[in-house]
Amino acid sequence: MLTKKEIEQLINKQNSSLRIVKPIVTPKSSAVWNSFSCIYVNDIKQEYVICNQCEDLLIYKPSSGTNSLSKHIRSCQNVKTTVSHDQTNINQFYASSKNEPAITDRIKQEIKVACVEFVALDCRSFKTILGIGFKNLAQKIFDAGKYLPISKDINVEKLLPHPTT
Repeated sequence: MLTKKEIEQLINKQNSSLRIVKPIVTPKSSAVWNSFSCIYVNDIKQEYVICNQCEDLLIYKPSSGTNSLSKHIRSCQNVKTTVSHDQTNINQFYASSKNEPAITDRIKQEIKVACVEFVALDCRSFKTILGIGFKNLAQKIFDAGKYLPISKDINVEKLLPHPTT
């Protein structure tokens, strides 16, 4: 088992041997697990968990129970009410320190479904989405979203030109 300091160093270096996994919450498990993730190094579960909001490392041993985790939740200023049970790797968890924004698994899945619908509904090849032209179009539409008011729903049909123009 690694020490807290060693785990912090792995996190700071974004070491690929480190994984942060959100535990599966069952009806019998404590509700505190909605706010914490388990830490694995080389697929070995460590005696530390990480707060999903403030990113503090806390020691956790099953024999000790979750009382200290409950106390942390009450003192943590940024407790989130809903947490996805999808596994998150260290690069996604700490993507805010990178230059590029984090893309969640949920967003990736929604885009994947939309791509499947696109090729099925329009009778296109799956290779269409790999084309330079398609990627350029998708990027331009995405970039346009940066300049539109965030509070309004945007009808994409108003962004796309008529096929005769």
